[in-house]
Amino acid sequence: MTYQDYISSARWRFSAARLAELEASGFRCRLCDEPATDDLQLEVHHRTYVRLFSELMRDLTALCSKCHFGVTDMHRRSKYSARTPTASDVIPSITRPLALFDPSMAGARS
Repeated sequence: MTYQDYISSARWRFSAARLAELEASGFRCRLCDEPATDDLQLEVHHRTYVRLFSELMRDLTALCSKCHFGVTDMHRRSKYSARTPTASDVIPSITRPLALFDPSMAGARS
């Protein structure tokens, strides 16, 4: 099972550890203390992936969607900041040179 399949599954949605963390947080974000609302979704962040698929409550943290995005972004920036991109990271994504003009404007020159 992939991570995406797991996060989308009933196994994750009804996980005892996930539900215990939501309840322990009072159904509020652990960072900004905002409650879950129709406009602000509460999510459960993995603090560690050591026990992925059989998490303990201490492996998880309840976060609102805004804080979850911020925490995930911070972790990714930290992880990749020390890594220097190589040509193989960049060159394969360039499949053909980009046009130097907008083709839809070809007849619009004066």
